[in-house]
Amino acid sequence: MKLSTILYALGFISITASAASYLTGKTKTGTEGQHTGLFVGEWPPTFFILGKIVEDRERQGDL
Repeated sequence: MKLSTILYALGFISITASAASYLTGKTKTGTEGQHTGLFVGEWPPTFFILGKIVEDRERQGDL
């Protein structure tokens, strides 16, 4: 499996994890889960950008 594919998959997984954490994170005592969901929600762009960089290098034959 290509590294770029793994990075793209991690991006989609982190979107799902972020949404799940945000939606289930509101409790009677606080909003820690919502904060975690927002934090994890900032990861997908990084994974997608890294995936694109790696994909370009794979096409050039560098990796």
